[in-house]
Amino acid sequence: MMRKLVALVQERLPNATPRGRLALLEELHALERNALEHRADPGTLRSIRATQVFVRRRDPPPDASGHRSDRV
Repeated sequence: MMRKLVALVQERLPNATPRGRLALLEELHALERNALEHRADPGTLRSIRATQVFVRRRDPPPDASGHRSDRV
């Protein structure tokens, strides 16, 4: 399961648009649900949740109008 998590992040995050990051977060949420359903060990759940936090922090800050921007 952790290989799948790492692959998702490495594959999608570097070039992800906000929409791509949202899709990744949705997949991570599904992975978390699956882990809970299959009684994954606590370390796996911590890793999934830490990855979710990591992805959320990569969102660009909102611009003055309150919209998120991909500008550098």
